[in-house]
Amino acid sequence: MIRFLTAGESHGRGLTGIIEGLPAGVYIDVAKIDAQLARRQRVPGRGGRMSIEADQVKILAGLRGGYTLGSPLALYIENKDYANWESLMHPTEAAMGDKVTTPRPGHADYPGAVKYGFTDIRNVIERASARDTAMRTAQGAVARQLLSRLGVEIYSRVNCLGPLTLATGVQEIERWREAASEPYGCGDKELQQAADALIATCRQELQSVGGIIEVVAFNLPVGWGSYVHADRRLDGRIAGDLMSIPGIKGVEFGAAFALARQEAGASGDDLAWDAERGISYQGNNNAGLAGGVTTGQPLLVRCAVKATPTLTPSKTVDIVTKEVARPVAERSDTTLVPATAVVAEAVLAMTLLVAAHTGPDSYY
Repeated sequence: MIRFLTAGESHGRGLTGIIEGLPAGVYIDVAKIDAQLARRQRVPGRGGRMSIEADQVKILAGLRGGYTLGSPLALYIENKDYANWESLMHPTEAAMGDKVTTPRPGHADYPGAVKYGFTDIRNVIERASARDTAMRTAQGAVARQLLSRLGVEIYSRVNCLGPLTLATGVQEIERWREAASEPYGCGDKELQQAADALIATCRQELQSVGGIIEVVAFNLPVGWGSYVHADRRLDGRIAGDLMSIPGIKGVEFGAAFALARQEAGASGDDLAWDAERGISYQGNNNAGLAGGVTTGQPLLVRCAVKATPTLTPSKTVDIVTKEVARPVAERSDTTLVPATAVVAEAVLAMTLLVAAHTGPDSYY
C-alpha cells in the first residue's frame, strides 16, 4: 500500500515528506518535481512569502541513480525564511519572542490550541499553515510521474474567481493541454486580464476573493476504486483528500448540484456499443465515477475555495485575558484560488496512485 506523510512547520527549518510503498525500479525525474513546485509559487495572487522562498526538492533517501529502491522515498524542501525566524522556531532552544494569544477565527488557531492545551497559538499556526502544501505538491509530482506511465493526465483550471467566470463546459483533453501553461488554465487572454485586475484591486484594498477550481484526470481505466468496501470508494477518497487542502470548503463531482435541481428523471449516463470502441458511456454527468469505481471517462471534480480568512476583517478573543482583540496578523495570499488548483492536481494524483496500487487488479 502506498502512503504519504509530511512533517514540518511553516517557518521551521524545512518540510519533509515520506512516500512509502513505491515499487522499485521506477525512474523519478527531480526536475519535474521542481517544475510543479514552481507552478505553485508563480500563479497569480501569491503573497510576500513567495518572494523569499525558491522551492526545490532534495531527495534524502529512496533513490539510487534516479531509480526507486522500493524503500521509503524521503523528500525535503528548505524554508529559506527560517533564517528570519530561527530565534522563534528553533527546534531545541527556547523560543525568543512573545506568545501568540489572539486566534484568527477562520483558521485552526483556537480549536487547535484547545485540542492540545497550548497557551501559545504559534504552535498551531505553524503546522496548520498552507505552507505544507509545498510538500504535498512535491509528493503529487512523484505520483503523477508513475501515473503517466499508465497514460493518465491531470490538469486544473480556475472555473471562477469570485463573481468572474473564467471557464465553462468540460472540454476535450487537447484544450486542457493547451491551457495548462496559462496562469488560470482558461486560455482566454481578456478573462485573464480581468482576473488579474480583480486580484490587483483586492491587494490594494487588503481584501481577498475566493472561487471555484476544476481538476480533471484523463485516460483512467475502468475499475479503479471499489463498490465492495465503503472506505475504498474512490469518490469518497477523492472528496476527503481534496477537502484536506487548506481553503477548500466544498467538492462536487461533474454536474452533481445541477442534476440535484433538475426535474424528476434519470441523472445517469447511457451505455452504448460500437465495433470500434466496444461498450462505452454516452455523456458524463457522473464525472467518470459510478458506485465508487472509475468508468473510463474523464474524472472531473470542482472545489469551492474560500477567501483568505487572514485578510477578512474580524474580531477575536485573547485566550489569556479574555478581552476582545484583533486577530494576529500573518502573511497571506491575496487569493488562494490559483495556487489551490495546482495543489489539487497533486492531491488527486496521490489519491489515484493509491487506487491504482490497491486491490486484486493493482497496476504496480
